[in-house]
Amino acid sequence: MDSTLSMASKSHLDPLLYPLETVAIEPASLLQNFRQRLQRTTWGHETPDTLMAPMYSAASSVARFEARLLALFRAHLKILHALQTKTMHGEVWDKYASLLDIVRAYRRWPVLDEGVPLPASELLSKDIARLLYGRPDIVLGEAGPMVVETNFDTAVGGYEKPDDLWVMAADLFSLPADVLATGRPLQGFAEYFAELADGQPCDLHWIMKNDEATRRELAPVLNYLNQQTAGVQHLIHYAGEPVPPPRRDRAAWLHRACSIYSVNRDRDNFAALLSALMPSMRDCTVPVWLSVLDSKLFLAWLSDPAARPASLSVEEREAVESLLPWTRVLSLLQGDELEQVQRNHADYILKKSDSHQAKEVYFGCNLSSQAWTDLLEQRRSQPAWMDGNAHIWVIQKRVRPRAYDLIEYTDAGPVQRHTGLSCCPYLLGGKLRGLETWVTPFTPDMSMIHRMHFIRAGR
Repeated sequence: MDSTLSMASKSHLDPLLYPLETVAIEPASLLQNFRQRLQRTTWGHETPDTLMAPMYSAASSVARFEARLLALFRAHLKILHALQTKTMHGEVWDKYASLLDIVRAYRRWPVLDEGVPLPASELLSKDIARLLYGRPDIVLGEAGPMVVETNFDTAVGGYEKPDDLWVMAADLFSLPADVLATGRPLQGFAEYFAELADGQPCDLHWIMKNDEATRRELAPVLNYLNQQTAGVQHLIHYAGEPVPPPRRDRAAWLHRACSIYSVNRDRDNFAALLSALMPSMRDCTVPVWLSVLDSKLFLAWLSDPAARPASLSVEEREAVESLLPWTRVLSLLQGDELEQVQRNHADYILKKSDSHQAKEVYFGCNLSSQAWTDLLEQRRSQPAWMDGNAHIWVIQKRVRPRAYDLIEYTDAGPVQRHTGLSCCPYLLGGKLRGLETWVTPFTPDMSMIHRMHFIRAGR
């Protein structure tokens, strides 16, 4: 990193990642030990069995990154505030508002419905960040990190992966304990739930889809959490199973550990599960009403200068402009903007506003010019609401990753890997409590989300 960069320029590049100085270890032995430990995890089949040397980011860089993400979250809430107070008007604003009605209809939970609206005054309160809970997908681009999906909702998965990876890295590379501070989201989960309990005994009731892979993954997670904080008990309920009578002598919270996509695939069983649980619950850990913030519609809403709220602060506007790639709703594109998107297919990505695990995402660079044009026309002519689902499509400027030189330990020995990186900060209760980082190819490839090559990155 060029040391002549000003502090303002550096803040746009946060988090800055650097190679960690590690104890010299014989490479073959290092790789063998890593593979042995990887086999003992529940997710070892999801990542290659070669090993990347660990990276770190200074605490000050992580703090600046956290502040900008919180400002982006508040910018999302300004949209909800403007809708409640009816302080924004105009043709473009009204079109986005109509599309949000469709998103809300799609995201209605059984029993919970769409939740109770937060008071407008609360949306602007100083402590509103406590409701931020999510795992944004961020490409570390040439000009800094770019948020390509916010995932601002309760369903946060995969937290045991980077946690285990950091523990492995600490042991294998003899790392000091302080570099684990933001590399371990599972420890961050324990801190988040302890803060939610506020020193009082309570039960956290997780709801989850009922399959064997999920059971294998979550059993060690809940076992770990239940050992961390006295008086806080985590219980998990799988859709379709009977619910034991909840305790009446302590507070109980519902934790929506799964997404609306999982719920909609087994809606009847989730409805029965929630009907049995809710009478004994104090509330949800995160208001259901905020689950719409997960929609990529908000990225377009804020990215579009003609639509974003006039009430954004300087800090919020800067976060929007520096963190969000150019994003628009396909059906609202006209004239020169539409022509440019059609003509420069390699520079854009088409994605559904409400989808899960990178489904229905199309990279223009992987399609011919004609195939891209045909795809855009087909999706532009599609109704926004069809067959009980939201069909809102957004166009996003492709983010080209910044190049990093990493050391990868392979069977052929250590090799230099010239690659891009992406990351997911775990934002729990408004704090950055974990950082998951992985290799990203310069040309997008959908296989990158199925066999993720993780980097151990933290402060």
